[in-house]
Amino acid sequence: MAPRRGSYFLYDLALGLAALLLLPFVALRSLLSISFRQGVRERMGFVPSLQSQPRVLLHGVSVGEVRAMRPLVAELRLQYPDLDFVISSTTRSGIETAHKVFPHLTVGRFPVDLRGVVSRFLKRVKPTSVILVELELWPNFLRACDHMDIHVAILNGRITEKSIRGYRRVQRFLPQFDRIALYGVQNDAYAQRFRSLNVPPDRIRILGNLKYDMLPTEQDALEWLQSPWKQWLGGASNLALASTHESEEVDWLTALAAEPRFDAYRLVVVPRHPKRVEGLLPRLQAAAPQRQVLLRSQLQEGKSLPQDAILLVDTFGELELIFRSSQVAFLGGSLIPHGGQNVLEPAALGCPVLIGPHFENFIEEVELLQACGGLKVGECVPDLIEFALNWLEQPDCAIAAGQLAAEVLTSRRGSSRKCCQALAAAGLLPTP
Repeated sequence: MAPRRGSYFLYDLALGLAALLLLPFVALRSLLSISFRQGVRERMGFVPSLQSQPRVLLHGVSVGEVRAMRPLVAELRLQYPDLDFVISSTTRSGIETAHKVFPHLTVGRFPVDLRGVVSRFLKRVKPTSVILVELELWPNFLRACDHMDIHVAILNGRITEKSIRGYRRVQRFLPQFDRIALYGVQNDAYAQRFRSLNVPPDRIRILGNLKYDMLPTEQDALEWLQSPWKQWLGGASNLALASTHESEEVDWLTALAAEPRFDAYRLVVVPRHPKRVEGLLPRLQAAAPQRQVLLRSQLQEGKSLPQDAILLVDTFGELELIFRSSQVAFLGGSLIPHGGQNVLEPAALGCPVLIGPHFENFIEEVELLQACGGLKVGECVPDLIEFALNWLEQPDCAIAAGQLAAEVLTSRRGSSRKCCQALAAAGLLPTP
């Protein structure tokens, strides 16, 4: 135990020195911003004190992890209506997302990993168990949970090869994997990586990926049926350029100008960042002078769009409605070295997907949809245009490809239920 105590001493010393160096900056920001000051206070463990009762703390470091909790929390609340649930996150955007996604639950900032701060946080929240989404391991937090007999689980677990190398370097000095009761991982590859870190095999369970449980379904179309999108785009073939980044939209329109076969189809352009619309509008008009470029905010309900229209979406939060209204979707961030955007949502709605060669952020998802024929990868815009026209000119083939993709994703659902069962079996939840 001496090496472990020495390692924790050095770890605490390093964190303490870092805190002292940051103190002037934090003090100045706190004086200038009330919200920043409140955030610092919570990071130091001064969250509201909660009454003692059976409670689960769920933590996600930022937006993606917090959103992934949604189907899990829904399943937990369904099976355990008498349990209390608290959501924590580290980033400001994660906290904002948690308040939106879980408006009826307590939300707080995850503490800085200083020994006294972590103890204060846990004594105020009083969780009986902790769920860490994906992978968020802090030595003092895990040690404090161990001392307070609070069981900890990782769900939706994933670990990269780069992370493994880092953990191997410090594992001898700060062993912490033994403090986690359950490793609920997404697939066998991640399970193998955790085993390589000497995690006891009986603590590792392959439970699938929560992201599949949070996908929309083709059947849940009430919002679309009541929206103006059905009238604007319904009944005709449309291509959506979704979550696009700088240069991708103009590259598409420049190439489409040389393809008269595409004149028969509408185009819906949805930039990843709506603030780009003001500068993008004249560039699209210049790239396609023979076609009408319309803004979503200026459309009138009850009127369908002209057949040659290019619709530039300057609003936020309507992608699902657009995918339901489109026959094919291109996902941006894939023609530039960005790594791609999430291809699952259009596929879940039965809309076949096109992407460029850069999809490093979604390799598993792309391979899954490619294998069933619901996604195609093009090296350049002309390749993608040919793929799009093949689906637009053969709508039956597009429908069949989209249906296969949706069915494959449906078969991946169920992780939330498996997670609840595994948590109960590991002693983190009462047996239902």
